Amino acid sequence: MKKVVYFMAVAAAICALSSCSKEKGEGTGEGGNVLEASVDATESGVWQYFSFAEGKVVGSGKEDETDNAAWAARTDWDIAINRYNIRTNSGEATTAGAKGGVYTFDSSISFDSVAEIPSGATFNTDKAITSEGMSGTTTTVKSEATVILFKTDAEGNKVMPPVYLQAPVYLFRTADGGHYYKVLFTQYQDENKESGHVIFSFAEVK
Repeated sequence: MKKVVYFMAVAAAICALSSCSKEKGEGTGEGGNVLEASVDATESGVWQYFSFAEGKVVGSGKEDETDNAAWAARTDWDIAINRYNIRTNSGEATTAGAKGGVYTFDSSISFDSVAEIPSGATFNTDKAITSEGMSGTTTTVKSEATVILFKTDAEGNKVMPPVYLQAPVYLFRTADGGHYYKVLFTQYQDENKESGHVIFSFAEVK
């Protein structure tokens, strides 16, 4: 009995320290079950690279020239998360010809209602985005998709302190261009209000 308890404790600890996926139940699309994944994206400037097929993070890389180049040459990941930013294996994020991308549903569309790929859907690819911040001007290759949205005022500026809003449902195309997964980000902060504790539901759509 003690051995069984010890094994369960070790398994729980391993899951807590890594990205884990668990089954949530039957999905509404033809792809099958809805899964839930957790990604520790608390470290600023570090991307966590996730594979939908494997249902887990397959590695991490810093936001620098060397690591970005290494991951751009790989096709074994589909999306990457750095805090609230998302990268897809597509566009300027790949040098290996990966065919990822993202389609953003209207805010009125629910996760459960997505059962097929929308006719004529356009999947946007990653681009180099330049932004101004406290550390100066930075350019980052990333997707238009984000883990969360920020509440803005009438002029379009972020409300401070930041107020987080749920992002819409996304449909991500995998790096091989042959599979599609609907995704709903359900958590960005943990119970202690620490940002970067990302949880999302996903299911393949055919």
